[in-house]
Amino acid sequence: MRFCITTFGGDGGKSGVSQYIIRLLREFPALAPGDTFDVLALSNERDVFLNGNDARLRAVCTHGQYQSAMMNLAWHQVGLPRFCARGKYDALFIPAGNRRLPFWVPCPSVGTFHDLSALHVPGKYDALHNIYNLHVLPMLLRRLSLVITISESSKRDLVEYVKVPGERIVVTPEAADTERYYPRDQPTSQARVAERFDVHGPYILYISRIEHPGKNHVRLIRAFARLKASGDFPHKLVIAGGDWHRAGEVRREAAQCGACEDIVFTGFAPAGDLPDLYCGADLFIFPSLYEGFGLPILEAMACGVPVACSNVSSMPEVAGGAGVLFDPLDEESIEDALRRVLTDEALRAGCIARGLARSKIFSWRKTAEQTLSAMRRAAEERH
Repeated sequence: MRFCITTFGGDGGKSGVSQYIIRLLREFPALAPGDTFDVLALSNERDVFLNGNDARLRAVCTHGQYQSAMMNLAWHQVGLPRFCARGKYDALFIPAGNRRLPFWVPCPSVGTFHDLSALHVPGKYDALHNIYNLHVLPMLLRRLSLVITISESSKRDLVEYVKVPGERIVVTPEAADTERYYPRDQPTSQARVAERFDVHGPYILYISRIEHPGKNHVRLIRAFARLKASGDFPHKLVIAGGDWHRAGEVRREAAQCGACEDIVFTGFAPAGDLPDLYCGADLFIFPSLYEGFGLPILEAMACGVPVACSNVSSMPEVAGGAGVLFDPLDEESIEDALRRVLTDEALRAGCIARGLARSKIFSWRKTAEQTLSAMRRAAEERH
């Protein structure tokens, strides 16, 4: 079969969506030796998504004029249907279906719905984005041949709010890359983190783009300040991620809290630095208010780091009983989770063992197999 795959809306490698695209593109050729794939990418992002991949992943690059979101959205309504008509594809796959979808294409279409955070996190987006996410996007999703999503939590949103029939939804969970994320010697990782990010001593880690209020940094900072004030905890709070929507409010909260000297912002951390950041940590904390999946939870578990995460949306589903859950809207609940994992050695050991086992249940190979199966199903149902 001949497939067309788009990489638009993937943030050029700097988001979970882009990592999802990259991992699938690496797996597809080995799973589909008889199939070919045309991969649409911006010219300046070609190497991000296709560097070193199989020759059957044929890059089709568009010009920089489509870099802007508005131009790119418009191209999806006019340029993409024409491109698919010329290519006579068996199916079109859109991995960033939350952000880029056409109204119509002349071939079966499969898109990945990552989350409906606009519905669950007030203030996450401005008015224009809310109109698109809450009114335009549901209509476009219903026009897809099949919808892929990454958790049962997101599937429930699709059925309940978007009104996509359950039989047209395929759940394909994400996975940690176990070739990159595995337990390492903690002192060695801490030494590398100290050299790379000037972080010395024990630390608590949160990896996420700095986005307020959705990623919930402010409550985490307040909970951390409470923890530091309540006892002898030598830990720093390391926040790794690039600035996003309303990041200034997060940084101001950190600057004015009582533990400001123990909070470190690393900025965007390249993928090569993430394993040492995880493995050097005494605890990985994930206080997000809503996630379609929450891949950092699995990555930390695969590194042998105890995890505490929010008890909402997909996060309990991903943690699967291997982490400590807390109420992300309650600073005391976050503080209590921090304290318990840092002080209870039996709890820490149990979290580490269960987390390592949990992370091995998921694999990108399985995700890619399920995704390809959905693409083939869409093509075959048309015929």
